[in-house]
Amino acid sequence: MRGRPASDDAGAASRAMVTERLLPNGANAGGSDDKQQHWLREASVAPMVPATSAPKQGRSSSNRGRLHLAATLVSLSSFMWGYGAAVLNVCIVPDAVGSLLVDLNLSTAEQETATALVVVGALVAALTTGGVGDHLGHKRTILVNNLFYIAGAIICALATSKTAIFVGRFCIGIGSGVVTNTVPILLNEISPPQIRGQITSYHQLSLTIGMLATGVFGYFLITEVPAGWRYLNALLVVPAVLQLSRAALVYLRGESNAAAVDAELRDIASAMEHRRHDKKVGFSELAAHKHVLAVGTLLVFFQAMTGINTVMLYSAKIFHFAGISNPFLATAVVGFTNVSVTVVSISLVDSYGRRPLLLFGTAVMIAALLVLSASLLYLDGNTKVQGVIAVTAVLLFVAGFAVGLGAVVWVVLADMTPVHIRSRAFSFFMTTSYICNIVVAVYTLSAISFLGRGDNPEKDGIAKLYLILSGVAAASLGFSYAYAPETKHTEEAAGGEEHYGLLGDEDDGNSAVRREVTEL
Repeated sequence: MRGRPASDDAGAASRAMVTERLLPNGANAGGSDDKQQHWLREASVAPMVPATSAPKQGRSSSNRGRLHLAATLVSLSSFMWGYGAAVLNVCIVPDAVGSLLVDLNLSTAEQETATALVVVGALVAALTTGGVGDHLGHKRTILVNNLFYIAGAIICALATSKTAIFVGRFCIGIGSGVVTNTVPILLNEISPPQIRGQITSYHQLSLTIGMLATGVFGYFLITEVPAGWRYLNALLVVPAVLQLSRAALVYLRGESNAAAVDAELRDIASAMEHRRHDKKVGFSELAAHKHVLAVGTLLVFFQAMTGINTVMLYSAKIFHFAGISNPFLATAVVGFTNVSVTVVSISLVDSYGRRPLLLFGTAVMIAALLVLSASLLYLDGNTKVQGVIAVTAVLLFVAGFAVGLGAVVWVVLADMTPVHIRSRAFSFFMTTSYICNIVVAVYTLSAISFLGRGDNPEKDGIAKLYLILSGVAAASLGFSYAYAPETKHTEEAAGGEEHYGLLGDEDDGNSAVRREVTEL
């Protein structure tokens, strides 16, 4: 346990700067210290411990590489989430030799049910597994969770009935719900402040790579291989086994380094295992941090309700309107854009900060939705121009989401939520997210049908829905401008130290864990 240093003046200056940066716009103008401290407490960015020593010099690039390896291994769970969620959409492409519809004639309603069961399973997991990481340890939670992915993949791959597909999809959904309750938190806590945003963003990057992988593998398996949908589902087993495998790391490093790999695995295991709390966090404890719950809940609400799933779902249809009828090409182009821009976002999140990326990305989404809606509504006279504009707008929308609401929200949530309530709070956030996604999945088709008019009611309905979503995105921009904190400055103000509570009087072991994992 480490006490506070004697130099309180430096600490007060650091805390004042952090407080000012985190206040909503205008809230600090003429405000009292009491009001600033109230916001700081409610936003759950605790006062900083002033730096007691300069950062170590001559930090080893190999040790930094070990941190990235650890983050990559953890993020395999996020890859499985993205892959498992998107794989069915590729498997049910009509008129393809390897389509699931060749072997199991699912109706439209049954296809929607199979798609929705992943979200339902994730919602069940989010509601019931909020404290599992605190009690089992994050290492065991992630490793056990692989069993849900393996079971779901095998059940789907061997399915001979619609019921089996439904059961397999539900298992995959449970795995996805556990991922959202553990991976962003874990990545945040094993990473040093200087690159915390970058490491936490591995979650979103891996998720987008998983989605892209379904399109790439699906192009070959669904179009060329009979019963290719079975192989496409079975591939989900590979990352699950890899995450469980010591042999995989030995192979990557070489047999001569097996002892080093064992030591590394112990370090990584320690990083994943360290957070166990005897104190049970209940709703009263969460209520004490109502401001962070309110900000976090609305961020995930806007993440889901600004239309990313709707645009992704109908991207192939929009590409078809533009004369590009190959659904795999549409999936690949959109997925590649998502991955590429997420990589760019990761490289900027620690240098430029969270708020600028969040605000810029949301503004791009608004502009793209307006252009997309207008192109579908008013450019019927020139189909080629309309198609080019519509496709460009889709890609800009996906890019804007990847820069802002996609990657940054996870970083902000993990940064601003106190350590002792993170698991429970993330369960609350993700329950909200999955409920919103279920609403989007259930009502999108009905909304398009209700809004559509004219000779092509589907296109007209999509255009009007995107116009409405641009209004939701505008509300998101206003909320983020007023209330989303810039959590990057918390580490800067502390001279590179952790949040108080991580390395202060309530040290939970993160400092030792990080030294063991990285020695950065």
